Amino acid sequence: MSGLPYGMAPYPLALEPQLHRRVWGGEWLKEFHGGGADLPEHGPEGEPVGESWLADGASVVRNGAYAGRSVGELAAQLGAELVGTVPHERYGPRMPLLAKLLDAATALSVQVHPDDTYALSEERASGHLGKSEAWYVLSAEPGASVLWGFRQRTTGDVVRGAVAGGTLPELMQQVQVRPGSVVMNPAGTVHAVGAGIRLYEIQQASDLTYRLYDHGRVGADGQPRQLHLDKSLAVADLSGVPFEQRPARPLEGGWERLVQRPEFVLDRAQLSAGSVAAGSVTSESLQLITLIGGEAVLEPSEGAAHRWDALHLSPGSTVLLPAGLARVTAQGGARAGVSGPKAAQRLTQGDEESGGGYVLRGDGEILRSSVPPPTHHVREASETEAARGPHSDQADLRERDQARGGRR
Repeated sequence: MSGLPYGMAPYPLALEPQLHRRVWGGEWLKEFHGGGADLPEHGPEGEPVGESWLADGASVVRNGAYAGRSVGELAAQLGAELVGTVPHERYGPRMPLLAKLLDAATALSVQVHPDDTYALSEERASGHLGKSEAWYVLSAEPGASVLWGFRQRTTGDVVRGAVAGGTLPELMQQVQVRPGSVVMNPAGTVHAVGAGIRLYEIQQASDLTYRLYDHGRVGADGQPRQLHLDKSLAVADLSGVPFEQRPARPLEGGWERLVQRPEFVLDRAQLSAGSVAAGSVTSESLQLITLIGGEAVLEPSEGAAHRWDALHLSPGSTVLLPAGLARVTAQGGARAGVSGPKAAQRLTQGDEESGGGYVLRGDGEILRSSVPPPTHHVREASETEAARGPHSDQADLRERDQARGGRR
């Protein structure tokens, strides 16, 4: 890595989860993280934990020479050597993705997120990107559902009337989910997680949320939570696009592609005793690996350009693979997930030009995410956006520093 101190080799960064209190949260996330006593907590006192932020700019590194430093700080110092050339060109030296777990003990608000163009023009001071996101459902109570988009084309006046009358959910598509369900929310999609659902979320690095409807709920201060109706309607897709569940696509190396978007891809691997999931990092994008359940070991492949100590992963462990590794291998018996652009694509294709191979061994489930290049036009995205109307290209957000919110 050219941005590294002289003689220092890149290595996988194990990240510390951060717990976020939400009025709709529950008790599961602390239990999932072994009690959570040593983890930082954010949000109003008295509210339950609703989110665990596994990877974002504020995440703190747990291992190696960078232990104690934040990902945002390292991104500013190392630039494309950490985040990859594609995110760096698109956003500048900042963390492009946010990975989290959600525990919806009660229903979340009905909300919507803007795209990058709107965020840059109308929310520049916030420091946030626009926000497209995807959910991978981990567990769901019988009959649990999410709200996604409108049943039919509608208007702002109709939406305002439904909000005033408390009937907005009746205008929306109700989609039942179960473990393994995947829901993609492009920027502009009005949506809500229903009660009794636990999920993994990968998204652009933003917490910019506009709330349309909140079930008459009050916050920890006893006051109704703020709505953002004007901004919501400025960015919301009112066209009534039907929800579609797309099947996973097999990839090489033991992975399957769950989501492929211009902003990120999401892959999954299911390890069992004796099985291996293999991948490779390229200079184009970092990758995020999260162990959802089981145990796994992440280690460099035999031909990797850089040698580093194997990492033993437990449920909730998240590792950032810097683009400078130029190839990585993951071993274990668990599910793993990766986030990032073309890195994930080449990883699954076995492209070893940069020498960043890795393997995962173990017995469990892994998710992986990365950021794809702008020329990688994806049918899944283009078909949806053709129905929704044109979406803006990613804006150049180099001048924006990371900021944090919490409006869900």
